[in-house]
Amino acid sequence: MERGVTIGERMETDPRRQSAGPPDRALTERILQIADEAGYRAALIDATDGSVTPWPRFASTVRAAARGLARRGLAEGDTAGVFVQDAVRAAIAVNAIRAAGARTCLIRSDASPADIAARLNACGARVLITSAPLAELAAEGADRSRVRQVIAFGEAEGTTPFSSLLGSGRHSQPDEPAAAEPGFAEKPGFTHEPGRPEGNGLAHERDLADSGEPGSGRGLTYRDVVVACPPCGGGQAYTALLDLTLLTGATLVATPRPLVPAAIRVYKGSAAIVPPGTAVPGLAPDRIFPAA
Repeated sequence: MERGVTIGERMETDPRRQSAGPPDRALTERILQIADEAGYRAALIDATDGSVTPWPRFASTVRAAARGLARRGLAEGDTAGVFVQDAVRAAIAVNAIRAAGARTCLIRSDASPADIAARLNACGARVLITSAPLAELAAEGADRSRVRQVIAFGEAEGTTPFSSLLGSGRHSQPDEPAAAEPGFAEKPGFTHEPGRPEGNGLAHERDLADSGEPGSGRGLTYRDVVVACPPCGGGQAYTALLDLTLLTGATLVATPRPLVPAAIRVYKGSAAIVPPGTAVPGLAPDRIFPAA
């Protein structure tokens, strides 16, 4: 960063950075504090295979990945793209990037290589985090941009494994969510009746949705289960909905769009993040959050 120039000023004056989200490390720090207080409940669930990431593991993965990104050259105020196939990996990648002090540029999961390149160039990204199933598209888009490093959840030729960010030894974490314990997928709060966290003034984060703004998620609490489609709509709007879910301590369930109704039934979903116009049987309109 240039001497005497703040990160905010750089974002305002550099047109390549204006389409990226702010480097909101403080927001991720609040989420991680909530994770530390949440107990061994489910933070993230992948409905395609029932795998579960409990809150402690979510927090340790984000922190380790942030350190790994910094070791690989992601500096404060830089921008990293996120092109993944589901909400679980979007939540992990976005928070890891922000924990490293960088900005995020979330790209729709159905984007073409040309769209990927346009978004990466618009935000000035030099790093792209993707998923193995999307790695080929990600690489093609990255080749048309200034990105020099593609990091992938899972194994994909020509990419750096996300797991390599997490260090080694007994504190290392795999780059995929843990396999579900028997019966866990249907019972996100299986170990105990969760209590509201105390300390650090964070209990109020559970009621962020009580702002009264229409469609803001009014009434969302730590007891909710929010079913989410793959990244869709505007990147910042989608990220804000993921943040709302995590800040209230709710469980985030990632599922393909056609399987939203099934995921609502299986996981007892009480809210959903979906593209505009998506029908979600069984949910009231104010519990359906469109990512336009």
